[in-house]
Amino acid sequence: MRLEDALLYMMVETGTVSAPGIDDMCVHAIAGGVDIIGLRAPDHEMALALVRVCRDEDAIFLVSGDVDMAASAGAAGVHFDSVNGPLGLARAVLGLDAIVGISAGNMDDATLALEVGADLVVYDGGTGCPAAFAALRGAGVPLFAGGIGSLEDAAQIVEGGVYRLCIGSGLVADGDVTGNAAAYSRLLGRCI
Repeated sequence: MRLEDALLYMMVETGTVSAPGIDDMCVHAIAGGVDIIGLRAPDHEMALALVRVCRDEDAIFLVSGDVDMAASAGAAGVHFDSVNGPLGLARAVLGLDAIVGISAGNMDDATLALEVGADLVVYDGGTGCPAAFAALRGAGVPLFAGGIGSLEDAAQIVEGGVYRLCIGSGLVADGDVTGNAAAYSRLLGRCI
């Protein structure tokens, strides 16, 4: 999977599913169209398991906030929860080809994330993302809408012209993970 082609990013919250089931949940989420898996609060074994899953399933795996863990696990990169993350350190440790993502909670942080060279930006504006993205168009890096609370919120965001979503694993973890992820993928025009 190339970052440029990624449309659906799922941030896995370790509290939403038990550790032994995270890798299985991610396999099913990828089958439903998830392109990028991010892991918050990882332990090394969990990170290693998800690196294998993502390589086998042709998805991108990012570790949230821990550059050393991303490097030792062999992740494709790291994702920082704010623009204050050590982007330079990430580039030095992971290499220039690694993906560095940054989450932004407001337009100033989103603009700064672009200026400091993030490879992707998740704007946690929820249903306000379409207006914000209109101001950020032409950024040259993938912009993902975050802060999504439901499938209905995602539909509203897509109707506003945003075609990349970042969802929390809690939105797909219950029941049919593949089907739940596929519902978000279909909003993005995929036939899954």
